[in-house]
Amino acid sequence: MVAPAAPAALRQQILTTALGTSRLLARPRDRRLCLLDAAAAALWDLHAAGLAPETLAGLLVERFALSPALAHDQVVALVAEWRYAGLLDGGGETPADRRFGTPDEPVWPAPRPRPLETGAWALRVADRRVGLRCVAAIHQRFGWMLAPDRHPDQTAPVGVDHDLQLYGAVDDWRLARDGETLECGQGLDAALVATMTALTNLGCRPAERLIVLHGAGLVAPNGQGLLLVAPGGSGKTTLAAGLNAAGFALLSDDVVPVTLAGELLGLNLPLCLKPGSWPVLTPGRPDLEQAPLVERFGWRVRFLPARGPAVTQPVCPLCVLLPRYAPAEAAQVAPLSPVQALRGIISAEAVIRDLTQVKLEGLARWIEALPAFALTYPDLATGLRQVAACLRTAAEERP
Repeated sequence: MVAPAAPAALRQQILTTALGTSRLLARPRDRRLCLLDAAAAALWDLHAAGLAPETLAGLLVERFALSPALAHDQVVALVAEWRYAGLLDGGGETPADRRFGTPDEPVWPAPRPRPLETGAWALRVADRRVGLRCVAAIHQRFGWMLAPDRHPDQTAPVGVDHDLQLYGAVDDWRLARDGETLECGQGLDAALVATMTALTNLGCRPAERLIVLHGAGLVAPNGQGLLLVAPGGSGKTTLAAGLNAAGFALLSDDVVPVTLAGELLGLNLPLCLKPGSWPVLTPGRPDLEQAPLVERFGWRVRFLPARGPAVTQPVCPLCVLLPRYAPAEAAQVAPLSPVQALRGIISAEAVIRDLTQVKLEGLARWIEALPAFALTYPDLATGLRQVAACLRTAAEERP
């Protein structure tokens, strides 16, 4: 049996905007997108106008000479997709495991400017300044990894928006934000990872962003912004580290917050490098061999400070690349349509929150204006050349 049409009240609430010949749909305040091609968008419009699914199946039979059984199955599949996205449910929020991105993240309060505590670092994390104060053993480890605006031994007055404090000893620590405990634990590695995670969450704040991309962000020497968006294990961090060693400023190697105006923000945190990248990157970053090993989410990784100064201003992106490291395949670069780019961004587990009509339209405009390329690279040197070529092409296409 085909599901009934969506209630009229719900249809009127659905957010919708065009993306080329396709359509983006979402529920207000939700976090999941539904991307329809031109044919599916036309069927959605008819469905939203009140046509029952059985009638839609009949139209497919007449228009495309499909068998009734095949038309029925296609409509059933479409309706299932719409329901999966929460577009046909009469009430309640989309189940957490079906949302666009992870369901929960810390809620950070509004900034409350205050003087930097004595002995603390001042860090620039996206659009906030954070004072970080640690116990002695961790203080020494962090000093090698971070690029603070102000070191603890400097005395000039500095204001910050938040305080992040790591209290106690290495074997029994407590991480607090503005006096509120975030996490407790044991061990130096766990303390480092918890602090990096807290700083990342503070910089991302998805509800305030257009989108938070799972990828790396960089700034070319000429000031052009670049995005490398891909799932874990694709080689994007290795490519980002190679670009950073070649003179690109690093915004972030893992997640990049995008402002409502479509600009990229830098988290200014160290690179997090897995073992497979170490031999490839060591020639360009010999200091990688001295970086301490850290246990992070089951991996032995090395945190390596980015080269160059921290990026403290929003950056306009020139293009987005979807890279894939494939040593056994030939190098390849292929331009992507906005729909293909968005599908890649979604597949890479980007995070979006609190969708509104304005945010949905802004996301569609941002994707349409951003040249995108799929990039397959067999080695780092080839990947660097491909990135340079894509940047040249994108600059030539810019209006």
